[in-house]
Amino acid sequence: MRFFLSLLLVVFFADMAASAQERYMDIVQKYRRPQFFAEFIALPVTDSDSLKLVGNIRLSYDNSFFVKNSEGKFATDLTFTTEVLQRNAAVTRSIRRKIAIVETHEETLDRTQFVETLFTLSLKKGDYEIAVEVTNNDLQKSLRMERQTLKLSAEPVAAKQGGLKASQLLFIDRPKLTSDAIVIEPLGVSGNGIFGRDYLAMLYLHLGSDSTCNISYQLFEKQDQREILVSSGTLSPNNLFYTTALRESTEDARLIAERRKTPTSQMLAFIDFNAKTIANARYVLKVNVVSENGGVIELKKEFDNAWINMPYPLYDIELAVRLMEGIMITSDEAKDMLDGNAAEQRRKFLAFWKTQDPTPDTDFNEAMEEFFRRVDYTFFNFYTNREFGWRTDRGRIYIRFGKPTEITREFPLNRPTREIWTYKNLNKRFVFSDITNTGNYELVSESQLETE
Repeated sequence: MRFFLSLLLVVFFADMAASAQERYMDIVQKYRRPQFFAEFIALPVTDSDSLKLVGNIRLSYDNSFFVKNSEGKFATDLTFTTEVLQRNAAVTRSIRRKIAIVETHEETLDRTQFVETLFTLSLKKGDYEIAVEVTNNDLQKSLRMERQTLKLSAEPVAAKQGGLKASQLLFIDRPKLTSDAIVIEPLGVSGNGIFGRDYLAMLYLHLGSDSTCNISYQLFEKQDQREILVSSGTLSPNNLFYTTALRESTEDARLIAERRKTPTSQMLAFIDFNAKTIANARYVLKVNVVSENGGVIELKKEFDNAWINMPYPLYDIELAVRLMEGIMITSDEAKDMLDGNAAEQRRKFLAFWKTQDPTPDTDFNEAMEEFFRRVDYTFFNFYTNREFGWRTDRGRIYIRFGKPTEITREFPLNRPTREIWTYKNLNKRFVFSDITNTGNYELVSESQLETE
């Protein structure tokens, strides 16, 4: 009888693990999409009938198809072609070739790194269609094609009186400021924000006959049909810079402007609305610009503060709890966390992770994101025919301690292959052995590093 009960328990936990793995695979298939972003904004120029179009196109490494070169490194060679059409006729185009080189195959699978290009094109005001294609030159294969409609008849925005003109709002990483230049890197997620990221909104102004202006903003969270005020403010002189016209960098996907100490006809404004603290939700950013001569411009940008590359288990709270069991929580704690309806499970799950959050004053939880990012890594990198990645010995160690400082392989004669993980920051070493010769490396020893 005791043997029969033990057998039932083994079958139950095996079925539970298999079920978790199946749910994991279903989630990956449902939510894993190519990370491709294309964004275009219009900048004002002196000619009232013209504009400068800035385009930023990005494709993630894991969709770029790297090839191992003669030096043992991995490279991808892409061509980004952007054609501007009006009434189905080509107006202008940009063709840019970009090569990315990484050291390891693991880096080629990174969804957080991108091959990207940035370009500028001069256009007349009007409505256009943009056709974008990304081609891998080694494979002679189109990786991505997309078309967008751009209504630029009224862009850039101009005040009804005076010569004040403004670009659309562009989200950027914090600019790099030197004594004589400003370097700007677009956030590059098709006009959206990134949850947990410290970013700003940039506004490029053509002042005309004005020499200064006052800029204020309001940030609203959209909840159903309502707009809830989150923050507001007026820009200080420290966020306003007289510059030359924006130009593209010749080396990377950046915009550059030369700083000027005395008033010029161009100005850059950086709007800091504490983006790192806001939730994973939909927002509206409203900006009001008033020139010294009474010209007024009102701008609005609606966007998602998107969780780019959200770890897959977080799409399913029950799965996430099961993956925490035995590492972050006990079986009894897991059972208690899963007791109740979906809303109660979510509340208890988030309450637990709030106690682990290193930045409790923000909505983004770095500890939770890091834990499940590690789980994702084990799923894709340690899966074997005999075991699920997160249940392997390497998987459990990776989830607990993260990426090793160093990984080495040994191939002893007439013995199983060994993999040695060294954590110099933790003073630990783990040795795994492929005892069954199936790729499922089992932990055979754990030791402290010898101190010098």
